[in-house]
Amino acid sequence: MIYAIAGTACLLTGLVLACFATVIAGWSAGRRDAVLARIARRAFYATALAVVGAAAALEAALLSHQFAIAYVTEHSDRSLPTALLASTFYSGQEGSLLYWTLTLTAIGSLALAAVPATRSGVQLHSYATAILAALAAFLLAVLVFVATPFALLEIVPADGLGLNPILRDGGMLIHPPFLLAGFASFAVPFAFAMAALLAGRYDAGWIAQTRRLALVAWGLQTTGLTLGMWWAYHVLGWGGYWGWDPVENVALLPWLVTTAYVHSIQVQERRGQLRAWNFGLVIAAFLLSVFGTFLVRSGALVSVHTFAVSDIGPWFFGLLAAVVAFSLSVLALRSGSLRPDRPIQSAISREGAFVLQNFLLAALVTAILWGTLLPLLSGMLGSARVVGTGYYERVAGPLLLALIVLLAAGPLLPWRRAVPRRLRVVAWPVGGAVLTLAALLVAGVRGPGLIAFPAIAAAAATSLPRLARRHPFRNRRHFSAYLAHLGITLVAAGIAGSHLWQQHRTLVLAPGQSAAVASYRLTYTGAGQRDGSPVETYADLTVNGETLEPVRALYPGGQAVSRVVIRSTPVEDLYIVYDGGSPEQATFDVYINPLVPWIWSGAAILLAALMFGNLGAAAPRREPAGRRAPVPVAVPQ
Repeated sequence: MIYAIAGTACLLTGLVLACFATVIAGWSAGRRDAVLARIARRAFYATALAVVGAAAALEAALLSHQFAIAYVTEHSDRSLPTALLASTFYSGQEGSLLYWTLTLTAIGSLALAAVPATRSGVQLHSYATAILAALAAFLLAVLVFVATPFALLEIVPADGLGLNPILRDGGMLIHPPFLLAGFASFAVPFAFAMAALLAGRYDAGWIAQTRRLALVAWGLQTTGLTLGMWWAYHVLGWGGYWGWDPVENVALLPWLVTTAYVHSIQVQERRGQLRAWNFGLVIAAFLLSVFGTFLVRSGALVSVHTFAVSDIGPWFFGLLAAVVAFSLSVLALRSGSLRPDRPIQSAISREGAFVLQNFLLAALVTAILWGTLLPLLSGMLGSARVVGTGYYERVAGPLLLALIVLLAAGPLLPWRRAVPRRLRVVAWPVGGAVLTLAALLVAGVRGPGLIAFPAIAAAAATSLPRLARRHPFRNRRHFSAYLAHLGITLVAAGIAGSHLWQQHRTLVLAPGQSAAVASYRLTYTGAGQRDGSPVETYADLTVNGETLEPVRALYPGGQAVSRVVIRSTPVEDLYIVYDGGSPEQATFDVYINPLVPWIWSGAAILLAALMFGNLGAAAPRREPAGRRAPVPVAVPQ
């Protein structure tokens, strides 16, 4: 009971503080009053502390099995290990929303504290505080009045219902926190971008701050998406890592938009172009994160990742409508001040490549969004249509291939206009593509791989020489940018290889029987059982002399979960799923997944490059007099 009282008190306190911060920050922006701005900022910090208190109360209730609280009963039980028990904090609707609020207020507080509220920047700082506080107030109002995690039960059960068996995995400790934090953090660059519009500040100051915050959100979402792919690959037992599920799609959309932003912002920095477009991208990323949250929490779409139908959906739809009206009105109001300093001189130039990249990413976002919404829209009209993976592969495949080609060509183009003598640098990517094509032909490869892998090799051949020529600490941002490009090429190679060349066989084997799959010989020696909760049935397999043990776990509720065995080499995964069977024979799904380890390696390089490049993001840069240096970022081009 004490945890419910304490948590509810913290939520109410946070709601009052967030409303107070919103009003005072808006007042200080109008008056440009530094004292009021400081008061509003401290009120927002206090809001964050109140949310921390509520989160601590819920976590303590979960760890101490306070089944009088409905959320604790619905999402935990006494059998869960401590780590998984702690993770139930964000496993349900109300807890994940509290985590969303915690992340927003924490990252928002850090962002406000990192920006000095100088006399000239009081208005911008105050507007950013007001927007962040208003968003926090909305979330806290939902937590207090609509979906509180501290609701009490009239009858206290002896034990809880427990965690969904699929979630009883180590991936639960790492994937949801990063993905939820990524969704929440898109609000922070949005707040600073809108503050810049409201304050009429379009100088380098807002660019640097908003770009840095966008990279934080982009990095969190990248980590969340990658961990989600890894978790699906290791747990779900279907041999893949991305199924174009609606919830996967809506998590990808703000990431794609922010990828476009952190590149096109360079054109504004260097050439004074794409101002309105860059503001629009920051706004779109946040709108898509809110839209995705609405779809996940409203029950409008069917997915294994969505929450049950609840009263939260209409609230987020209202938030989406309000943010759309507010942001587009402000953007339209300031559109006259966002005209470019000069037109783009030539399409064959660095800025032309950035514009084309943004066009391709926008087309990809539109196609994925349409495929995600079509079942919902057609269902409203009485003829529900199903969009399968084939649609996404046909539409997204060519666009992604074009982006890889641009990754090879874009960094080689000069600013303003390309001249023939400057185009000799294409020898490296062209050479890499030709050599790769020749090697594939000699190896007997035919089909789409003859297009995809030469393009990927060309992109790698563009990045590698530039990495070799740059000292990592003297030119941190350039080095990290090309290192990130290299990571992207590895990810692309892993996705292409596993998609184009995956092999799958279903084997039914009796004890002592063997079968060959590609270069592997599998021998089934028998099955056994381990009693407990869950009951585990395991199969003994010998694969090329190595003993492996895939498992089929049966939980008390009757749900069965496969525990996959994956044997990895640098070039492929052997992926084995035990589907159960009788004492006389067992059934296995066996997959050969080429280059999948490259996906995880490439993602690790990408994130390392992002962290390395941003360590020096705030450091002053020395530039020759009269010359503005280009500002690359550690993300794919």
